[in-house]
Amino acid sequence: MTLLIAFAAAAAVAAAAGAAPAPPSVAGMTLAVADVPGAKLVSQGKVAAGGYVSAYQRTLRFTSPYGRSEIVGVQSEGKLAGTAKQVTTDLGVVQRVLNSKAGRAGFVAGVAGKLRVKASAIKLSALRHPRVGDGTVELPIRIQLGTATAYESLLYMRLDRVLEQLLVVGARPIGQADSVALARILQAHIAQQLTPLDVTPPAIAGTAAVGQTLTASPGTWSNADVELTYQWQRCDAAGANCADIAGATSTTYAIVATDAGSTFEVVETATDRFGAPTASSAATAVVPVPLPPPPASP
Repeated sequence: MTLLIAFAAAAAVAAAAGAAPAPPSVAGMTLAVADVPGAKLVSQGKVAAGGYVSAYQRTLRFTSPYGRSEIVGVQSEGKLAGTAKQVTTDLGVVQRVLNSKAGRAGFVAGVAGKLRVKASAIKLSALRHPRVGDGTVELPIRIQLGTATAYESLLYMRLDRVLEQLLVVGARPIGQADSVALARILQAHIAQQLTPLDVTPPAIAGTAAVGQTLTASPGTWSNADVELTYQWQRCDAAGANCADIAGATSTTYAIVATDAGSTFEVVETATDRFGAPTASSAATAVVPVPLPPPPASP
């Protein structure tokens, strides 16, 4: 017996237009058919906000590969917020609602209404805290349907700027290990999407001449929540054979006499919890060799 239920989003999404120059794919953060052998796609959809997709829902049906033979339904819904702090706030709201008497009663009433059963047929367990994501919570649910019983596991996983809702439904009790195994797959999808991507490289401002100072202008990255660091490199006159300049890791570099005949690049590293890719600027003009001083007058 398979039961698929569409729940309304429990977390608000705050995504301002232009918050990221190239937003991650929210669809890529949800479970895919290829993630589980024999899975079939039941439905999928998206929600647009701020000029890009902020939420994506995908529902699958498959035979559980985690030690059981029953048919289960999985609904996965990824949400992208403007900041990691916003997602932490959203997850806190979810926990407060699911831990409160009024919130749980409202949740039960909503599920009962969708299934057209009495609220007394629905039993909620205490929230669990699986070791996936940041502050992840899981709510086990049991629903009595006449002589049959359906089991659900509703899991909210917070990872950086993403709140992922995972609903697993089946005809037998769904173990926490099963939910965590699916959450690990989601975690990998989210990490892949939130690794920074170079949108535009850094640039160098200033005159390439002895005694002048060059300044690095930051590039743009797909993830706005990154830490930028710099490394200046000295290159040959053709802008090739570049090598790091020891200690030159600030946003500026002062050109000295020994730099004459060289060009420069700056390498920008964008670091977040998922990776630390780099992007290089274009090379500067060649630093002219200073003219020798005129001979002294006789």
